[in-house]
This record gives sequence, C-alpha cells and structure tokens, in this order.
Amino acid sequence: MALVARGALFERLSPLVQAKRFRGKINIQRPKPVHPERAILMELTKPFFISSKKGKKPIDLCTKLQDKFVRDEHNPFQQIIAGELRMWFNTSRLVAFYHLNPMKADQRFKAYAMFKKDNMHLKQYGKKTLEIALKDSKFEPVLDFYVSQNMIVFSPEPEVRKLLKITKKFPQLVLLAAIFEGKFVSKDELMELEKIPNLQTAQAVLVQTLNSAATTIHQQLNQHQNTLVSQLQQRIKQLE
Repeated sequence: MALVARGALFERLSPLVQAKRFRGKINIQRPKPVHPERAILMELTKPFFISSKKGKKPIDLCTKLQDKFVRDEHNPFQQIIAGELRMWFNTSRLVAFYHLNPMKADQRFKAYAMFKKDNMHLKQYGKKTLEIALKDSKFEPVLDFYVSQNMIVFSPEPEVRKLLKITKKFPQLVLLAAIFEGKFVSKDELMELEKIPNLQTAQAVLVQTLNSAATTIHQQLNQHQNTLVSQLQQRIKQLE
C-alpha cells in the first residue's frame, strides 16, 4: 500500500531545459575582436611553413617531374626486369615500337594473343626500366621517342608482313618505328620491306635464275653441233 500511495500521490516531474546563448547570435562576418593579450599570444603561437614554391621558376611549378619524397633509386626487381628487357633486344631480329592509345583490356589481350600465335611478344615497360636496360648501348636512341604510353613487339624472326597484318587490326596501336636486323628503320621503310620476299622465296628465285642461265649456256654451246648433225642426217636421206 505504501508503494501504491507513493506512486499515486507523489508524481515524478522532469524539468524542461532549453539552451540559449547569451546576448543574441554570433556575428560571423564581423566577429568581435578578442582580448589584446589573447591576440598577442595567438600571433606568437601561430604556425608558419616555408612555401614549397619559394625559389622555383614557373616551368618547375607546371611540370610534375619532381617527386615530393626522396625515393631509393636502387630497385633490385627493376634491375631484373631491365636485364630481361636487354635480352629481348639482343635476341630479337625485329623490334617494333608502338604508341598506345586508349584501349580496352579485352582488345589488348586479343592483340597479345595474336602476336603470340605468330611467335611475337607484345610487351610494355616503363621509361625508367628502359633507361636502365639500354643506357650506353647501341639501342640508346630508342629513348628519344619512348616518352609516353608505348608498347614493344619482339620477334625472333623478321616477319614484317605478319607484323603489319596484325597491326592493321588494332588501330589503337600506332606504329612509330622498328629495328630490323639491328638497323633502325622508319614506318615507311618498314612498309617497303614488306614488299621484299622472305629468305626462302628469294633463295628459290635465285636457284631458278641460276638454273635458267646454265640451261641457256648449254643450249647455245650445243646449237652448232645439233645443227650440223641435223644437216648430215638430211643429206644421208637424200643420198639414199
């Protein structure tokens, strides 16, 4: 009964509290100046930083060639990749250089598969790796036009016709130049090399030319003898 009477007679009341700022709203555009001593302390403790643009020319600010952090230039894995790249250059008789335009992943895989089917290898390397691989070598001029998104095709055999045939199927790969049998050639010179037959065809034509020349000489040497024999046979028939 005591609990019931207490709950019925003494009702619990919760006060209503509402926060209100004294003296109106804060003026954000024209704030009230702080206390002079506080202003001096804030000015003394204000952090300051040296500008990263100090002492730099406008050209240095426009380019992104300088890294913000100093990185270790020695990369063992990059050295291994550079050695593999150097091996590709030394063992390939045909090396083609392409500029890579935006290309979907499935199209790139298709191009890789088509080159691989004809025993050609489509590769992509960074400029730094290429510099490590070709520095102080006979292929160093390659670095002059390898400045953007580039692809390289290595072929152990100089199959120019097959290379250009696959290239025509992928307009995203823009042919720049090539190395044919250790000699730098332009795109136009590579197109002219396409018209030259391969080694087997050239050898067959040479053998045919040599055989025809030998046959002609043999016929010319035996011409007088054959003529004499024919005339003698005709004279024998007349005497009979």
